Amino acid sequence: MKIGILVDSSSGYNVSESKSKIVKVIPLHLIVNDKDDYFDTQEQVEENNLMKVLASGIKTTTSQASPGELMNKYDEMLKEFDHIIHLTIPSNLSGMYQTAVMTANDDDYKGKITVINHFLAAKCVELLVNKYEEMINQGITSPEEFQNEADKWAKGSWISIIPGDLKKFAQGGRANSLLITMLKMIKTKVAIQWLEKPQKIGMGRTYSAVLDKMISSLKSTLSNKYKLFLVYLKEANDKVLEQVRSYLNENSVEFNESKIPNVFPWHAGVDTIALIAVDSTLLAKK
Repeated sequence: MKIGILVDSSSGYNVSESKSKIVKVIPLHLIVNDKDDYFDTQEQVEENNLMKVLASGIKTTTSQASPGELMNKYDEMLKEFDHIIHLTIPSNLSGMYQTAVMTANDDDYKGKITVINHFLAAKCVELLVNKYEEMINQGITSPEEFQNEADKWAKGSWISIIPGDLKKFAQGGRANSLLITMLKMIKTKVAIQWLEKPQKIGMGRTYSAVLDKMISSLKSTLSNKYKLFLVYLKEANDKVLEQVRSYLNENSVEFNESKIPNVFPWHAGVDTIALIAVDSTLLAKK
């Protein structure tokens, strides 16, 4: 059985860089001022200067791929593959998962699509896709094995985000607006651990204070050796990034750097950063 993998743009997966033959990406939508709708692709972001739009403070939201767009993608992939493993943006961020499950249960797709249930995000999903590709290359074809692997990653990964703009983050419905407004007034930074039910793990006036809480949470969550990523937009404030890098270096925390997918700062501000760690034993060998 020939298996293909489908992810959306919230994963940050770049097919042109990976040159994968079995991974496909469906773009989500980036919305400006509730009316201008753009695909979350590198081409449309660059052509429409969307990072400048984001940095300007204009209202920005996102939308899932439509059922029609998803069906077109399924149809396209099923001409090439016998079965599709679909990793959507998690259901606590979007209705994309529910749309995919509903569509996969349609008579035209039943038995041909496996929609993975998970609460992973951003770089973590990209790394899981690499693992899935390794599994497929090893001859694994049982859909249940891919869900089981995602369940292992839920226990062996850690994701935390510091929103760059608390007001924007609150407007997205992901925090109590009154609380966030108060925090913004005193320039408090907040770290949120991304779980099925996201939790606040630290607050402080400085990045160092918040990072102390984040690293403590990370070490208490992952006991084995892990690979850590600092993810952000290249348009993020250099001073913010320097403070975070300095903290990690001064505390001898090894880390890699990567781009944060657009949909997250689109809801939480251009200076949004995240730390994402995965148990090293889970990662693909390549």
